[in-house]
Amino acid sequence: MLKRTMVVQVLLLIMIVLVVTSCGILEIEFSPKPTEDDSSEILADCFNDFYLSAWIDDNCDGIWNSSERPLADVEFYIEGKFANMLTKYPCISNEEGQCTMMIWSPGMCSASDYTITMIPPETYKPTTPDSVTIHLTSQDFSAEAQFGFCTIQND
Repeated sequence: MLKRTMVVQVLLLIMIVLVVTSCGILEIEFSPKPTEDDSSEILADCFNDFYLSAWIDDNCDGIWNSSERPLADVEFYIEGKFANMLTKYPCISNEEGQCTMMIWSPGMCSASDYTITMIPPETYKPTTPDSVTIHLTSQDFSAEAQFGFCTIQND
């Protein structure tokens, strides 16, 4: 009985909408389908990924050789437009020596400079610059930076 009552109510509602729209009391307007010539601009937010790597530079030459291992526990910081919106900060390299930082900015991507700075674990010193500035154009969505470290005992 309950199902029959619901069906009747739905049918009545449909009939009321039809009568109201046909009398001009209620106007329902549908948007036209876009055409191939539609030049509307699509707006979206911008996401930039920074892939960072750290390695143990056994010979302290600043070049990552295939035999050199990754380094965990390096802290990475980033400065630049919307960099303060990071959810995980600082980014700390994992056992593979890697860390990924993502920057979100509202609207379309625009050219921006980002400076990445690292802080090594206590027993290591850098063999590469301790910061790097990366310029992203409006067409760039990701960037990479690699940082080498040798043990302080290798002095």
